Amino acid sequence: MAATGLYMTPWPLTVAVAAQASGWLSDRVSTAWLCVAGGVSMAAGLAGAAICPAAEGPMALLPLVMLCGLGFGLFQTPNNRNMFLAAPPERSGAAGGLQGTARLTGQTAGAVVMTLLFGAASMDVAPRLGLGLAAGLALAAGLVSLLRTAGTGSSNAQTLAPSSTPAG
Repeated sequence: MAATGLYMTPWPLTVAVAAQASGWLSDRVSTAWLCVAGGVSMAAGLAGAAICPAAEGPMALLPLVMLCGLGFGLFQTPNNRNMFLAAPPERSGAAGGLQGTARLTGQTAGAVVMTLLFGAASMDVAPRLGLGLAAGLALAAGLVSLLRTAGTGSSNAQTLAPSSTPAG
């Protein structure tokens, strides 16, 4: 059991490093492009894990787990920043609540989907299907972020913040 935790540890460690770098980069690079890079990286790591032969052993998964962590860290920080800066200051509490609700809904939906997959497919196939589905969803998130780059000179979150001048 302890070995399982050690095999999972690179993901949060990589997220911690990538999130710090992503936060710094968010002031200097388009946050949309950071989200694209994060979504694509996470999708690649999940897809790699889905097709990695079980005979390779858990050590073969470590680089893929780290790639997932990198992608998550690159996506999460600028995405959260965009959400909070897009909300008017007086609605920042509601934005935080909505973010927490969305996160919990995603976690619950993921658990339900995996339960259904384990009920419908064999123990050898279900995890691969789940990882493949997660890779597709991560790629979709990155591609949606790509849409934010179209037609704008800058996609940084500062451009999403409401204007302080009254509309008129």
